[in-house]
Amino acid sequence: MEEYELTPQQINAVYLRCNAMPFDQLLGFCLNPMSGITIEGLRGVNYKQIDRLEQAFNDQAKEKIWEASQNSMSSLMDYISKIEQGLFSDTYLGDAKVKLAKLAKLEVQDEWDKLSNSTDVNAINDFVNKWEYIENFINRRGGNFDSNELDDARNKIEIIANGTIVEDFNNLKAIDDDYKRVTEINAFIQKYARNSSKTAKDYIDKASELLQWTQENIASREAWYKAKESDTIKDYVSFISQYPSCRYREEADERIKQMKGDLLTDIKRFPFNYKREDMFEYINSKTLTYDDLVTKSYILTDKGYNHIMRYPHLWDEQRALPVSSLENPHSQEGNTDIYFFGVPGSGKTCVLAGLMSLSGQLGFDFDPRGEGGGGPYATELCNYARSSMLPPKTDQTFIQVIDCTIDDEEHNSHNISIIEMGGEKTRDFAFMQNATSLEDLGPGAAGLLQNDNNKVLFFVIDPTNEKYVVMDDGSEQLIKQDNVLNCVASLLAKNDKLMKKVTAIHIILTKSDTLGEYADAHVIEDRLTQQGYKAVMSRIKKICETYDINKATGFQVGLFPFCVGKFMPGDVYTFDETDSLKILRVIQANTTAVRQKTWGERLKEWFNS
Repeated sequence: MEEYELTPQQINAVYLRCNAMPFDQLLGFCLNPMSGITIEGLRGVNYKQIDRLEQAFNDQAKEKIWEASQNSMSSLMDYISKIEQGLFSDTYLGDAKVKLAKLAKLEVQDEWDKLSNSTDVNAINDFVNKWEYIENFINRRGGNFDSNELDDARNKIEIIANGTIVEDFNNLKAIDDDYKRVTEINAFIQKYARNSSKTAKDYIDKASELLQWTQENIASREAWYKAKESDTIKDYVSFISQYPSCRYREEADERIKQMKGDLLTDIKRFPFNYKREDMFEYINSKTLTYDDLVTKSYILTDKGYNHIMRYPHLWDEQRALPVSSLENPHSQEGNTDIYFFGVPGSGKTCVLAGLMSLSGQLGFDFDPRGEGGGGPYATELCNYARSSMLPPKTDQTFIQVIDCTIDDEEHNSHNISIIEMGGEKTRDFAFMQNATSLEDLGPGAAGLLQNDNNKVLFFVIDPTNEKYVVMDDGSEQLIKQDNVLNCVASLLAKNDKLMKKVTAIHIILTKSDTLGEYADAHVIEDRLTQQGYKAVMSRIKKICETYDINKATGFQVGLFPFCVGKFMPGDVYTFDETDSLKILRVIQANTTAVRQKTWGERLKEWFNS
């Protein structure tokens, strides 16, 4: 068949009228590579017999295509690919692979001869990329293409790269300005990104590492300035955990070492200053370790440490206390009423918790369902103390009355009512203008305080709280604990009937472990004097003299240190009954035994029953 080339107009005419043209004529056009008519073109114009035409074309063209493909690497690679796709038979597949390898060796030699003297790294890279593709194409199909020229090209890139990459990289390391170095490193990586040499890849990796180090150095410097500005051990520890290998590590370690010693000393000396959240944060941030707090310093016990980690917040372990909300609480007739006065947070609840935990000692017991209404409250307080857990803040608007009994040394039973006066109401009373009514001390206070029962008064003071007492609404007035105590004492002294029933007045200083190792009455008196209680103490002593109270002690107010246990930082402690038992003995000594009914009284009750 004669081969000739069609004009563009003729090619368009054939594609437009293909479905009307003779089949053999179209086949002839397709077999003629110069015609410009192809199977793909006819498929594109939706020739109706395209599958038949393609089959006939493949049957007749394989010899011709094989013959035409033998002098071109790209044609041979295309021919082999079509055989693999099933378009041609594999009759000449082996010959095609051999021919392709021979042509490749000739062409790679020719191309490298022209390029071997060049120093254009990009051109040599293009050469390497092209011939690596051809090498893979041949060798993956069982061929054998091993080009010395390709190896030479790779070596040449290495030689060229070594002369520039190493020098450029060393220049990066010599830059002092971190911000400028970041810019130059990015330019370096972009410059050599197309370089396929091993040297280039190695130094791009090194540049990437240098970039990361430089960026961390910038970040660590900024973080270091912030840490130094705040100058807290927590911030220094956080800094090291974030930048463990930075240039400021040694200085940060030294600062932590200095501050940790001071911190541990302060924690040991003032454990109440460190709340649960504070200690959890110190431990959780690794500012202070188990060794620091337990093994070496004995600041915490193992149980205390684990308790903090289990309950990061104090409220995690606390339940709302079942306080009584009686508007008119009362104490049974004939009881001795034991009153506890104090502002919110003074420690009254802890004192009561310690007392309730002594159930069974000195014949002491409380009625969990007593008429006073405070039985459930007492039960919960008892459990908190025995579990070495701090009770939560209570709603102290209402007065809590706990019905109890206690034996004296002769085993005579005493009926007593332990009465916790509402802390909020006690505080509010000091803020009132011209307050003169006992009822101002809380709902039902007047009825309780004016009954005919004998009374013992305890004023509870927190010696660590020297701040002004603050109202719930956030307003602040210049009133402290001693002012509140003075106001309450003044009100009580004006009620003659009440004071004639008072048999003892005592002061309890809670958190006594903050007063030193040996906190006796003299230490307490000194602390109270320092904190401005001297005038109040004089007022109470005059009251005692007027009403013959505390006569056995020369009318002096009893001063008792109290701590519910060995306190540790983080609001954890180990319960210790020592101080609670001392207060209980004071109560025991100031109560009256229950009078035994006469035979006639019992007979009268029998007739009336």
